[in-house]
Amino acid sequence: MADALLENVTGTFSPEGTMRQIREIMTTAVQWVHPGASARTAAAIMSYHRIGSLLVGDGDGAAAIVTETDLVRRVLAQNRNPASVTVEEIMSSPLITVDEHQSIEHAEEVMAEHEIRHLGVTAGEQVVGLISVRDLLPEVHLLPIAVERMMARMPVIVPTVETVRNAAALMAQAAVSGVLVSGQRAYPRGLHFSGFARPDIAGIVTGTDLVRRVIDKDLEPHVTPVVDVMTRPIYTISGGADAMTAFNVMARSGVRHLAVTEGDEICGLLSVEDVIEPTWLHVAPD
Repeated sequence: MADALLENVTGTFSPEGTMRQIREIMTTAVQWVHPGASARTAAAIMSYHRIGSLLVGDGDGAAAIVTETDLVRRVLAQNRNPASVTVEEIMSSPLITVDEHQSIEHAEEVMAEHEIRHLGVTAGEQVVGLISVRDLLPEVHLLPIAVERMMARMPVIVPTVETVRNAAALMAQAAVSGVLVSGQRAYPRGLHFSGFARPDIAGIVTGTDLVRRVIDKDLEPHVTPVVDVMTRPIYTISGGADAMTAFNVMARSGVRHLAVTEGDEICGLLSVEDVIEPTWLHVAPD
């Protein structure tokens, strides 16, 4: 049964000493949830431990994974009740895994290939840890390019009065992990526009916000406005800044998104997922 739920992605091992190994940066204190547990229970565990994913197991060594993205796209966006939906119904299976002795560069390549943010880490046939795209941030080296070349120039924007449910549906439709929120700001900006620049961005709503502030808190997504759960102020970075600087800011600040500015205005959005874009990135040798 374990073989049915685990997909170990093999690759070429880097020569000893030329590249740091996955085991050096992986998370070993992983949290598990039973496949029969509710989506709300999964959200509560994620919220309590301040993490974005859980391994799923039933006691016989089998494993899948459930993430914040699964909760947003397969529960909130589909009008399902988190208390009645089971983890088994929404989990991602098989769990994509890499061996603990493989290089960090290989982990990045596998994430990019499968367009995922989490990998299981195995020792032999046993899952012993997890590695996320966040774990890669301190390890990566980007080609010398500006943030404005990587950012999403047309991010999803919702008004402060939009409901959480509709925001989740838009996130699922656009396959993004965060949406900007427009409305009254705590601090004024200039009113000039430049291209797509918006002077009225008030905050951001991410998958983390929806899991921790909506599902875990048992709020009603159809009537809860995004202004009640959004994160503010927003971390920003100039569009002309070096992309490596931007991802270093994410690593230090523990955030997954940066609003990109042009002058005084927000003109785009950079997400942690952009770090695994193979066009721009390779992992620097130790």
